[in-house]
Amino acid sequence: MLMRAEERNMMEGFRVGRNRTRVSHLQFADDTIFFSNSREEELQTLKSLLLVFGHIFGLKVNLEKSSIYGINLDQAHLSRLAVMLDWVGEGKRDHLVRWDVLCKPKTIGGLGFGNISWRNLALLGKWLWRYLREGSALWHQVILSIYGSHSNGWDANTLVRWSHRCPWKAIAQVFQGFSLFTRYVVGNRERIRFWEDLWWGDQPLRIQYPRLFRVVMDKNISISSVLGPSRPFSWNLNFRRNLSDSEIEDLEGLMWSLDDLHLSPSVPDARLWPLSSSGLFSLKSFFLALSQSSGSPQDFPSKIVWNSQVPFKAKSFVWLVAHKKVNTNDMLQVRRPYKALSPDICILCMKHGESTDHLFLHCSLTIGLWHRLFQLAKMDWVPPRSIYDMMFIKFKGFGNSKRGIVLWQAVSIALIRVV
Repeated sequence: MLMRAEERNMMEGFRVGRNRTRVSHLQFADDTIFFSNSREEELQTLKSLLLVFGHIFGLKVNLEKSSIYGINLDQAHLSRLAVMLDWVGEGKRDHLVRWDVLCKPKTIGGLGFGNISWRNLALLGKWLWRYLREGSALWHQVILSIYGSHSNGWDANTLVRWSHRCPWKAIAQVFQGFSLFTRYVVGNRERIRFWEDLWWGDQPLRIQYPRLFRVVMDKNISISSVLGPSRPFSWNLNFRRNLSDSEIEDLEGLMWSLDDLHLSPSVPDARLWPLSSSGLFSLKSFFLALSQSSGSPQDFPSKIVWNSQVPFKAKSFVWLVAHKKVNTNDMLQVRRPYKALSPDICILCMKHGESTDHLFLHCSLTIGLWHRLFQLAKMDWVPPRSIYDMMFIKFKGFGNSKRGIVLWQAVSIALIRVV
């Protein structure tokens, strides 16, 4: 086909050598390079040849993965040729979803790729955990001798004043985030700080009782210095001034809540990692905690997207629909206006603007399919506001059994995919 086009002077390519040998293309494995001049007619001929080739052999040339490069052409001319060919100039691609979204776990809308920065923090946090458990190791002794002990009595000092980079300085920067997920188990009360450490409730006592913490004299005091060894506990708290009525109420509430505390005088205090069932640190649990705490938790219909019994390609498409990142007409107006129809026209009903919610739910043709599906299931329904809300609603059109739920998910995804 290319040779016929060359014979008819529809494609020229370029000429080399004394004999002016014509070169229109080069092939290597499954990659092909086409050479052409900058005339739009010749490039249009090349595009037509590729389309005809695809129809004849039942293949499809993916122009979105093709690139166009120019020699001695200005950027404006090259961009105009790329628009004409629907090719992506100079290696640029459409990115439908932001990378930070892809890095999130699947349960909150990502693809679980994992953020490299979070993974690095999790690896550094492992050294903080190992420091406590490997007290006899040489590296522990070296770190302790150089930086000293932390005020909590468990860790090495995290205040590294040296300006140059050193391994412990990077590890120490993770301490604040690491300490948020550690919990202490009271034994003989000697090493756990009464106000600062997390040992009672879901937060340290300094956060639960901020008014008392502001006026207490020793903020770094241990539990053994506050509570006596046996019940009923004897209390030893010193304040900078007499307590107000509200502060007295807080103190009474604190004393009342700690009446349920059980001590184990023969067992030393311990530090646990509550994010794992074993109580031991794991990279995966810390990484997931960092991922979820980096931003506000988001609801996402992960069950219908990832737990459904449909091909992965269909799941990926529904994932894009849930994020409203499908190349509908309104999105094309932003990304590639030259490929979009009027923003007020839907390709199916030719009436309303084509958005994700309209195309997959509210379009007259689409909603007819949804009505038909609910009629077959003998259910009454009211269309929700968005396709995102539709994915959250747990319809039981084919019964409450696991098979019925799986079947309903598959049929719903099939309807979205067909549209």
